[in-house]
Amino acid sequence: MFCFVFILVYPSVLYIVHAGLYLMGSWVLSKKTLNASLDRYDVFVPLASLIGALILILSVCDLTIRILASAFEWPVWLGLSIPLSLGVTIFVSVGVGAAFYYAELIAAQAWLKLRMGNKPIAKHWMFGDTKRIVRQGQKLPVSLLLGCILGEALLEEVLWRGYLISYATGVLNIPVQYAVVIASFTFGMNHIAYGLANVISKTLFGVILGLMYLASDSLLPCILCHQVFNLMVFKIRIEWKS
Repeated sequence: MFCFVFILVYPSVLYIVHAGLYLMGSWVLSKKTLNASLDRYDVFVPLASLIGALILILSVCDLTIRILASAFEWPVWLGLSIPLSLGVTIFVSVGVGAAFYYAELIAAQAWLKLRMGNKPIAKHWMFGDTKRIVRQGQKLPVSLLLGCILGEALLEEVLWRGYLISYATGVLNIPVQYAVVIASFTFGMNHIAYGLANVISKTLFGVILGLMYLASDSLLPCILCHQVFNLMVFKIRIEWKS
């Protein structure tokens, strides 16, 4: 039960850290001595927090290793053979990741145009620090940025899908549909620093990833899908360096 409570509390802790960094950045900016490295913590904080969360879980839960090991089984879709399942995994994961990125982008732009106009306060309430964090992340060396993008997606899937859904259903005996909802909502809350719109969209994304996890009985399609989405977020403005 401790692990389950910890996962529910974790997004709030992460938001407090993000809020603190935002206030620090605002204060430094007001003094006209902005240090770009300060804002880069926005990229590393989620990654470090996820690693810390997994280490804590592994240290206190005897069943964690078995749960996570089973989550990394080879994906099998509808009883298909391994080669066909691999093809389905690539097609579904890449397609869903790219499609959700464009759907989120179109929905955000349409909602801003219809409802928000150009009100800065309203934009920040709805979209948080998304643009600033993305821009700061793009200043990192490409190799380091890609490592953060791919690594964070993997760790998030291990935590929210591979661990939380399996723990809720296998240990707490929560019905699988409720486990997916809980995991999806906490995954959405994990993005609260990016605003309410991201909480809603990532909760929906979490439901899709949860269904993929259940359909394939593997975490690998979810990891690939999540990594594709993250790459789409940063790909347009990345300056590839030789």
